[in-house]
Amino acid sequence: MLEIDLKIINRLDSANSELEERWIDAWNDLFDIVGERYQVSCLLPDGSVVDIETCKGWLQESAYQDYCLKVEEGWVRGKRGVVVFRFKEGESL
Repeated sequence: MLEIDLKIINRLDSANSELEERWIDAWNDLFDIVGERYQVSCLLPDGSVVDIETCKGWLQESAYQDYCLKVEEGWVRGKRGVVVFRFKEGESL
């Protein structure tokens, strides 16, 4: 019984690690784009324009909802900013 419980825990740990890796990778991409710039806007898939702190939270929440994430530099309200996407594995953008 203990062996089965440990296998379940190990699977859950592995799944959580994969989800955490998704948002950490997305945050790294975000920081690579933003660099030292201030007041950078982020365009979410629903058309909302948010600040970077809100974008970070959205990325983390999306990863824990089992979405794959993509972060790109783009134009937001006529200025260089960040455009983010989320999709389920196996779906195309």
